[in-house]
Amino acid sequence: MEREKKELSTIHERDIDKLLENTGIKNDFLAGKLHCKFCDEIVNRENVYSFLPESGAINVICDKPECVTELLSYVEEKKKKITEK
Repeated sequence: MEREKKELSTIHERDIDKLLENTGIKNDFLAGKLHCKFCDEIVNRENVYSFLPESGAINVICDKPECVTELLSYVEEKKKKITEK
């Protein structure tokens, strides 16, 4: 059985402020203005699962299981489109 290799970029929770500053979304994140890409729930420190850079913007994903599943499917579909070109 052959294993599939996947690249994973992670950030420690203590480095989130630096990420937020570097991407220019810190004020909006802290003010509760950022919504999950998939369910539109407000994302904060307690429910943030992922940050998704896309087309020059940073999308945020909440930790609801259905949103995490949607994120994984979304990323796989984007990879398929890239490899098909």
